[in-house]
Amino acid sequence: MKNISTSGNSSINGFPLFLLGSARSGTTLLQKVLNSAEDVMIWGEHGGFLKQIAEAYFFNLNNEEIDLQIFRQNPVAKDPSFDFHNQKMEKIGYCWINWYGKKEIEANFGKFIESFFNPHSLGKACWGFKEIRYGFDDSVMEMLAAIYPQARFVFIVRDPIDVLASQVAMGWYGGWKYLAEKWAIQNRHIIEFCNANEDRVFTVKYEDLVSRESDIIRKLFDWLGFTISEETYGILDIKEGIWKKTRGDDMPHRAMFSKRKLRKILKIIQVKNDSFWY
Repeated sequence: MKNISTSGNSSINGFPLFLLGSARSGTTLLQKVLNSAEDVMIWGEHGGFLKQIAEAYFFNLNNEEIDLQIFRQNPVAKDPSFDFHNQKMEKIGYCWINWYGKKEIEANFGKFIESFFNPHSLGKACWGFKEIRYGFDDSVMEMLAAIYPQARFVFIVRDPIDVLASQVAMGWYGGWKYLAEKWAIQNRHIIEFCNANEDRVFTVKYEDLVSRESDIIRKLFDWLGFTISEETYGILDIKEGIWKKTRGDDMPHRAMFSKRKLRKILKIIQVKNDSFWY
């Protein structure tokens, strides 16, 4: 595996890798493909708890009172063991005594994230997670990009009609209209992030991933500096989840949608990006 120079948080010889996408778009399959590479550990879903962490991160950085009372007082972090109690206060009230500055916000939030996904005992050059719950009303992607300037982001997309059909067939809450609106919100946010971070993003189409004629895995692994193993392509033969739940008429699950309903879905999910358009 190739080394990528780093700065800030994380291992000096590795980089974080975050795999994101909509539910039922192939995130788990791609996670297994990535984990077949040497010295890589992409963890599974975690319920999306980083939404609250991102909110706290940007609150600390963008709050005017915190900036005035903490960061301007500590342009360079103070020694936590300093005798603050006996310090003569001139410009700051005792109630706002803190040792840290803005740089420590980024470092400490990074350490918190890595305590879950890159613990000291892991020992992998490339670490990260896959998650389907980001990109709605949160700023998790933006937080990860800010804390880890060396991070790579892999997004997997799938024909949204097949995504929605899979979700409906699984009995997910809300019905097709609600699920289509959620897909549109999430993927528009993802597109915005991709456009702002083009050099750090790689998009995989699910249809290419499962096609024997496609060389998308080779391109992805080359981009990441990974070496393809004998195990990698064998993972694509695994059939799980919705594949075990078939229709009685042997038609694809998308056949559940009438032409009228398809027109309504397409109107909801319109996005403008070549990588996401079907």
